[in-house]
Amino acid sequence: MTAGRHAARAMAVADDPEARFRRLPAALRRWTPSALWRRLRLARRRGRWMAENAAACAPYAKPAAADCPAAGPILAIGDFSGDNGISRAALYEHARLEAEARAAGLGPVERLDLTDPALPRHPDPRADGAPVARLYLLSAPDTYARALALVPPARIARARRTGLWVWETPVLGRDWHFAFDVVHEIWTPSAYSRQAIADAAPPGLEIALRPHAPQLPAGTLPPDRGALRAAIRARWGVPEDAFLGLAVMDIRSCPARKNPWAHVAAWAAAFGGRADRVLILKLRLSKRTAIVRRELEEMIAAGAGGSPSIRLVEEFLPEAEMTALQAGADVYLSLHRAEGYGLNIHECLALGTPVVATDWSANAEYAPAYAGYHPVPYRLVPHRDWTGHYPDRDFVWAEADIAAAAETLQDLAAQKEAGKGAGKEAREDTPRRAGDLPGGDGKAA
Repeated sequence: MTAGRHAARAMAVADDPEARFRRLPAALRRWTPSALWRRLRLARRRGRWMAENAAACAPYAKPAAADCPAAGPILAIGDFSGDNGISRAALYEHARLEAEARAAGLGPVERLDLTDPALPRHPDPRADGAPVARLYLLSAPDTYARALALVPPARIARARRTGLWVWETPVLGRDWHFAFDVVHEIWTPSAYSRQAIADAAPPGLEIALRPHAPQLPAGTLPPDRGALRAAIRARWGVPEDAFLGLAVMDIRSCPARKNPWAHVAAWAAAFGGRADRVLILKLRLSKRTAIVRRELEEMIAAGAGGSPSIRLVEEFLPEAEMTALQAGADVYLSLHRAEGYGLNIHECLALGTPVVATDWSANAEYAPAYAGYHPVPYRLVPHRDWTGHYPDRDFVWAEADIAAAAETLQDLAAQKEAGKGAGKEAREDTPRRAGDLPGGDGKAA
């Protein structure tokens, strides 16, 4: 082991850096009176939400499969204009459905956007529209009440329904169980997610593995990767020769799953406060989880000397700029505790950006096919989450080995300095499978 690796192990905190914020006195900042009141009411509120969703969807119970027409109009409903991974996955799937429909000589796939303000919330049941033969619900089941209400009931009364479900823990939440009565089959992008769904599903329900098919928006990236990296660094004020890391996470509901504390700890353990080693940690926070920003800022001040080597970014980025940042980074870091798929991981690998990620859950299935994947060992630990996001809490998830992640980051940075690159120019080593970036059978809208 090199001196640098010894230093990384010496600097690395315990592999659960969040633990300090779960203990007093820091925990008092999380457990505000409003947070305590919310947790006390959560079980009752969750029961009410489950009952309301089940009641709203009961009129849309699936018809018998034998009563569904063999051919006819195709309709997809999803949150296509959102700015999260669920929305990107819905766009990718709609593009793939359209390509499959064209190949089969079928008509176009009609699309309804859950967040389109022009759509009526309660359409006229007498509205025109041919009865739908195939209905694809490309959003989570907890949106089904809104999704189904976008269509006159008669249009989908006999439609064969397919739901695209992604679940990120080993135990499917009870609040999705009502939707088993709505769909004839479930598509899910990972075997890990499929197992969680299958364990809860009634006998006979079809559950098919259908990995996501990310697509690169046309014209997003310039052919010169060197110019792209220079532009990215200029955009974010990063030294041109710096080793640039990227981590992206939506922690509005459950910060513990994405584990941002581990990202800060690993980067600080690997590089301290070096100005030529910069991590952009892009976050989406809610009012309830905003305390995490303060916790991360404290870790950065303590572990990286307060330098700008770790930057917390909450700015919204358009799709093209986000793709450029993914492609322009030297490494993508994901020390998550569980992933139902890990779309950012897949997108970065397919773009040729090396990925250092916890080698557990969905990404452990597809990522090893890429030369740029650097798995991080882990240990399984009981689930803990102060937000109470998951209704079923008796499961385990992964705690990444922060010291091992730091060593890998050091190796990748050293390779770049030595002129070997970190996998950017070796794009011929990146798998080329149908649907993977940058080519494939569709495109993101």
